[in-house]
Amino acid sequence: MIKVISLDIGGTLIEFDDNDLSKYGFKQLSDITGLPYNDVRLAYKDIFQKTKGTESELINNFCNLLNIKRSIQLENYFKNKFAKKKNIISLDKIDVIKGLKKLGYKIILFSNNCCLLQDYFNDYDGLFDNIFYSFDIGYTKNEKESYKYIEENMGYKPYEFLHIGDTLKSDYIYPKENGWEAIYYGDCDDSEVVNIKSFNEIPKCLTKYLK
Repeated sequence: MIKVISLDIGGTLIEFDDNDLSKYGFKQLSDITGLPYNDVRLAYKDIFQKTKGTESELINNFCNLLNIKRSIQLENYFKNKFAKKKNIISLDKIDVIKGLKKLGYKIILFSNNCCLLQDYFNDYDGLFDNIFYSFDIGYTKNEKESYKYIEENMGYKPYEFLHIGDTLKSDYIYPKENGWEAIYYGDCDDSEVVNIKSFNEIPKCLTKYLK
């Protein structure tokens, strides 16, 4: 039986502007650095998702890892990427979360978010039972150690967790590979993938786990 509902943040709980995604993706970072897409993606993961520091420290560590010079263009990329935006949790999502809590579910956030964005949820005291960031754990959702960490911290078994997120690999495939249940938040052509398009569908989906 599911006892803990885990929510992804970016793209799920908070839905970013498509324009931001098109400007500050790994393709743009690859173009700025002149390095292969996969190289900058892995470096970003190791520095901006798995460690903590100031913006300047993280940029320096990123450059050192890739052996590149720090440039104004690169600084502007990260400055704009991590600029404070009005990313507010919609009222309908808040209502769903409150309803789930009344039913007895623990609600946690599980995200690969950068530490520079961690204060988004200061105004939602009491809405979440815990928040787990990859930069605190030292591992991302793509690594089994993060799941073990959360299970031990919360005191629940893997099969008692349900994760919901908008990235097929990180938020659906990897949680299921680590013993969690999962729901994909978005459109999916694969009929075997459990997916929803709205938070309002979550309570109905949960009925299949009431065993």
